[in-house]
Amino acid sequence: MGEALRVEDLHTSVSTPDGDVEIVRGVGFAVQAGETVGVVGESGSGKSFTALSIAGLLPDAARVTRGSVLVDGRDTLR
Repeated sequence: MGEALRVEDLHTSVSTPDGDVEIVRGVGFAVQAGETVGVVGESGSGKSFTALSIAGLLPDAARVTRGSVLVDGRDTLR
């Protein structure tokens, strides 16, 4: 079937009054077509912001600063 999703070196920052804070650092993984993947981690570890970054649904104060999200080989961040 092939690879459906590849996330490479994903970094996401949020702007605060004190400056930008990097909340996702260097995340990378691949998901094959038909595969189910779970993401686990402590509260505040960046799971939700990783998912929001991949889906392109970040709040206005946040932005992906580095990395790529490939869906069927196409970079959705570009």
